[in-house]
Amino acid sequence: MAITMKSRTSPAPMSRAAAMERFTKDLCAALRPSLMPDPRRPGWSETYLMSICEAGMARLAADPRSQPMAARSLFSSARSLMRAQDQLLTSRVIEAHMNRARTFFERERGSSGLDGTTPRCAALNRKSKPCGREPIWGTPFCVSHTQRTESVV
Repeated sequence: MAITMKSRTSPAPMSRAAAMERFTKDLCAALRPSLMPDPRRPGWSETYLMSICEAGMARLAADPRSQPMAARSLFSSARSLMRAQDQLLTSRVIEAHMNRARTFFERERGSSGLDGTTPRCAALNRKSKPCGREPIWGTPFCVSHTQRTESVV
């Protein structure tokens, strides 16, 4: 069976939110055939799978270098929803989709730097030199220089 791909002459740039949504839907669609439905809670498995896929893609979009941990975390959350014989396939599907998403987010992030360089944190250290770390997506500061909000659970 031959795979044909449509070629577009001018691909429209995709926003980060649209890309996250597209990658999340693609990943969920790829994992859905292995999903075991819960007879006591109809629809819960699909909803939970979508929420953990969204969380994994959001983590990956925020920091593309976190791909190995994001994929591992997503698999550990999703494996209880999958049939035992499909867990290896699930792991490989998650890895493939996360690699594809990471490539996109790295390319998008790299294009946002000034003069083609990697963006740097806007904070200064104790010696009044610029911080050398990469900022969190959408903010001018790195992880060390952002104020965290405490969430009450």
